[in-house]
Amino acid sequence: MTAQDIGNEGCVTVYTCRGRDRIIREGGSQAWRIDMSKASKRKYLVCVQNRNQTWGQATAEHQSAFLIAKISSVTKSTEKDAGDRSIIKISEFAEITVPNSWDGNRNPVAYTKLSDYGIQTPDDLEDLSWTRLGASFNLGDVAPVEMPGDDYLAATIDAPSSPALAESTALSIDEAKRGLALKFGVSVEQIDITIRG
Repeated sequence: MTAQDIGNEGCVTVYTCRGRDRIIREGGSQAWRIDMSKASKRKYLVCVQNRNQTWGQATAEHQSAFLIAKISSVTKSTEKDAGDRSIIKISEFAEITVPNSWDGNRNPVAYTKLSDYGIQTPDDLEDLSWTRLGASFNLGDVAPVEMPGDDYLAATIDAPSSPALAESTALSIDEAKRGLALKFGVSVEQIDITIRG
């Protein structure tokens, strides 16, 4: 695709009850029944506000496109009772205002083009006020725990490990997630830990 064809760039458009702040806090838009492979081939996510229900803390006018984001990955949602649903994770976002952006389709996920939202040229994309996700975040009611930083004393390679030391510095999964969130400037919900045994 050439720079002149940017308007034909495909994007995933979702008709969501969630508002801007909630999407940012959760690290993406969820919980969708989508073909993860097909969605992950798109570079951009566009969120259109659905105000038919009030649970999602809506922030934009009904049926208005309010957010464009760069897709970082599409993974299984970790939201409670999400089942086989997915989250479209994002790395950067920009606010947009494009009224009447939903055609009434009953399926809340559509595959559209950037030109549907007035983005025709690379300059149109660059002119948006992009913000990297994780520039600010909220840990909710969880107070951050003090985590060891880079001011530790390195052990020599031949130093024997102490089982007592290893036991006293072991972290729970929640502690590790909070620490990683603080270290990398993202929300706790954006941290996934996989243990392979």
